Amino acid sequence: MTKDVVSVLVGTSVRDVAILLLEKRISALPVLAANLQLVGMVSEGDLVGRSDSDRVARRDWWLTLLKDVQPQTGTIAALAARPVEQVMRAPVLTIDARAPLHEIAEMLKVYDIKRLPVMQEDRVVGIVSRSDLVRAMATRIPKPTMGESVGGLLSLFTGMMQTDVRPENAPASALPAVAERPPVTAGSFRELVTIAEETVRADAVAAKQLAALERQRQIKVKRLEHLDKEVWAKLLDRAQAAATQGESSFELIRFPCDLCSDGGRKIDVAEIDWPTTLGGEAAEVYARWERELRPAGFRLRAQIVEYLDGIPSDIALSLAWAASESSEMK
Repeated sequence: MTKDVVSVLVGTSVRDVAILLLEKRISALPVLAANLQLVGMVSEGDLVGRSDSDRVARRDWWLTLLKDVQPQTGTIAALAARPVEQVMRAPVLTIDARAPLHEIAEMLKVYDIKRLPVMQEDRVVGIVSRSDLVRAMATRIPKPTMGESVGGLLSLFTGMMQTDVRPENAPASALPAVAERPPVTAGSFRELVTIAEETVRADAVAAKQLAALERQRQIKVKRLEHLDKEVWAKLLDRAQAAATQGESSFELIRFPCDLCSDGGRKIDVAEIDWPTTLGGEAAEVYARWERELRPAGFRLRAQIVEYLDGIPSDIALSLAWAASESSEMK
């Protein structure tokens, strides 16, 4: 991995991010909160924008910046002044510093990403990219001896290298001898079935491990999120729209049970003091409801909405204006 990590803090302008990317000759960097917790990643692609209008406008500004000229137009200047959190990618997939190479390769492949922040406890200690992985793998491949065939990853590397030999000029090789086919038996077929089943089980274990890593990342992000006035107002607007459609409740937030101090146990069994277990943004939603909506007759309902292997996985807090139910605050 690359240990000398270049990062920016939340609030850094897009223009300053672009200048840093250019000066350090890198294509992406992590975005940290004031407490140095990882909250996002920003790359050159994020600065270009996603909509057609953004891409055109930001591209003009990017080219202007490359020429070392201060943006002049109002649109370009506004884009350049945006805080990085408006263009960064969040939440962020991460990898533990002790993770094996195959796990890194699997995450890069499954999520189709180019790099992963490397974490030690709750701090970024490096960045590992596809090129880092290739270099690490290359050092582990032994050099073939004379006459030994080249295969696997080294064969791939060799095939990617340019040579002066063209296919039509390559010397003809003798046809390989055809090996005698081993006898076909029901036992050999059963062995193939066993291998296939073991492969499926191994893939399932790997997928479960990746899901667990993703869940841990979501939990870290949720603990950093806050409920601002604008988001709260939008939630209330959507709740009102649900009422106009004849609905009697509206889901305000859904979050992993791990955000609760007891893993969601009290909510699962409808104990009356379940609000004391809430953490992060969920606790803020409850506080807003208690302060602003409870006096107006609204109720807040908590329920387990997803189980994993029989264990509570996800919780939802819903605003209700119908008859009271269990796990509801009146």
